[in-house]
Amino acid sequence: MAIGFIDCHCHISAEEFISDVDEVIERAKKAGVKALVAVTENRNEFERVIALSSRYADFIVPCFGIHPVQGVPGHKQCSATLKDLEPVLPLFSKYKDELAAIGEIGLDFTPWYVSSSEQREEQLDVFRKQLEIAKQLDLPVNVHSRSAGRHTISCLKEQE
Repeated sequence: MAIGFIDCHCHISAEEFISDVDEVIERAKKAGVKALVAVTENRNEFERVIALSSRYADFIVPCFGIHPVQGVPGHKQCSATLKDLEPVLPLFSKYKDELAAIGEIGLDFTPWYVSSSEQREEQLDVFRKQLEIAKQLDLPVNVHSRSAGRHTISCLKEQE
C-alpha cells in the first residue's frame, strides 16, 4: 500500500484557485497527497468541481453542497436560503454517480450571518433538504457546524 495523505475536505473549486489550480494540484501531489475530497460551497462551484474531477480523475473526488454561509469571504456574507439551493437541485441527480458525498452542508448560527429566527429556520430547511438528497442518493455527508452543534446533531438524528 502506498503511503500518503488524503485531504478529506478541501475547496479546490473555489474562485481563489481558478488562476493557479493546476499548480496547486501539482504541489499537493509532490507533497505526497494521494487524493483531494473536494467540497463545494455555492452553486457556482458545482460544474467546476465536476470538470476538475474529470481532468484529475484519479485525484479529485467531488462532492456537492450548499454551505450554510453564502457570499465571498471578506465581503458581504449571509445565511443560505432555499433560493441558493433550488437552482442546483437537478445537478445532484445528474451527477449522482460521480459524487462521493454531499457537502459541505450544515448549520452556522454565528450572529453576523443569522440575525433572525426566520433566517435560522430557512438555513435549517436548506440543511434538511440536502440531508434528504444524501439519503435518497445513499451518499455520506460532509458537515459544517458552527454555533449550532445541538441543532446539527438533531437534524442528523432525524435522518435515522
